[in-house]
Amino acid sequence: MELTIEGISKNFKDKNVLKEINIKLENGVYGLLGPNGVGKTTLIRILADILEPSKGNVFIDGENKRTCGDEYRSKIGYLPQEISFYSDFTGLDYLQYVSALKGLSKNQAKNKIDELVQSVGLQDDLKRKAITYSGGMKRRLGIAQALLNEPKVLILDEPTAGLDPYECIKFRNIISAFSKDRLVLLSTHIVSDVDCIAKQIMMMENGKIDRKATAEEYIKSMEGCVWICELPMDKLVEFQKKAVISNVIPKGNKMEIRVIDEKKPISNAVPAIPNMEDVYLYVFNYLSGRDA
Repeated sequence: MELTIEGISKNFKDKNVLKEINIKLENGVYGLLGPNGVGKTTLIRILADILEPSKGNVFIDGENKRTCGDEYRSKIGYLPQEISFYSDFTGLDYLQYVSALKGLSKNQAKNKIDELVQSVGLQDDLKRKAITYSGGMKRRLGIAQALLNEPKVLILDEPTAGLDPYECIKFRNIISAFSKDRLVLLSTHIVSDVDCIAKQIMMMENGKIDRKATAEEYIKSMEGCVWICELPMDKLVEFQKKAVISNVIPKGNKMEIRVIDEKKPISNAVPAIPNMEDVYLYVFNYLSGRDA
């Protein structure tokens, strides 16, 4: 499976939200990473065929989305950022309803629902009202509905928003398991959603995607830009006004500080091993602050 995004731009009145995005994706998990408000959801909604771009095209295995119509939508599974349920729908009612919308026969729907609820761990909760589900259960129900039509492309928008750490881990494991022979695009502002499972991570800023690499490549590029240093408590407040700090730990009467900087920030600073959170801060805080 190949998904090609060619010259995609999107304007809302006089606001240019997406700016000439060009990407080619194949099977595997891809992370779309960036702060809220940079255009991730707009791009996701275009790929899910909910919005039309102002300019550009989307191709799936070489065929233009504009001319594919229902055939394109049949290859897409979509989990939006917010999932809504009718108040009287059980989990089973919701999955049957979505199955009907996707054109599955009753027999197909039953078999697929039975298979998916086992996979996402909801088999004992299907007769409960969906609005009573926890945040994690609603997300797992959302994944099940997105997979009902056995899509070749699975698109997830901020899938772990509001989940506790345990549910986040469980959710990532489910996504990883379902990514075999499928293209998964996971849009998020949470680094841990993608740093372990993504084949490649795309950084989105101001409506553009200028960076696409593996987590290992990003981290390697950060060597020499992450530092550990110590400061007295009374110096920290002033220091953090001009520094990008990723972590602070009390150490006796001093504070151990993890700093993102291309130069040695203070005399007692020593190099630290970078991680993806450092990369995120470097791209979206350090570089953007320097360019401001």
